[in-house]
Amino acid sequence: MSTPEPVTPARRDLEAGLQAEVQQAIADGILLQQAAADRLGLGLSDFKCLTALSGMDAPTAGDVATHTGLTTGAVTRMIDRLERGGWVRREHDTHDRRKVIVRLVPERMTQIGPLFDGMSAAWTHALAEYDDDQIAMMLDLFRRMRVVARQQALALTE
Repeated sequence: MSTPEPVTPARRDLEAGLQAEVQQAIADGILLQQAAADRLGLGLSDFKCLTALSGMDAPTAGDVATHTGLTTGAVTRMIDRLERGGWVRREHDTHDRRKVIVRLVPERMTQIGPLFDGMSAAWTHALAEYDDDQIAMMLDLFRRMRVVARQQALALTE
């Protein structure tokens, strides 16, 4: 069994630089999402709820609470606001009438995509200089960072 190589100062500097850039990218992403939410007349948490719902299959309010880390009461109030705004509708589950599913309203959701067209084009331009293997490596890195972030968020809430 070999011993791991010691971490060099150059490696520490690279890791610190990457961490700082990722933190700033997250902050900038939040600013972008806030601008999109403002454009739609939504609060940021309501906008993030729509994002969460778009990635879920037949979610209940409890599922949204679990996915977002919000209390079920906060999620219920958020869903009430989104329903009043025409963004979601509640439907009874066809197999269990006690279960209420939160569905996105497709006509309203079409308003979100165009707000991110510029970002999508800019991403395509920014990634054009990287080959497929480099992009695959970045994708792996970001997947790992998401796992770490979720683990750390869980640790902070316990």
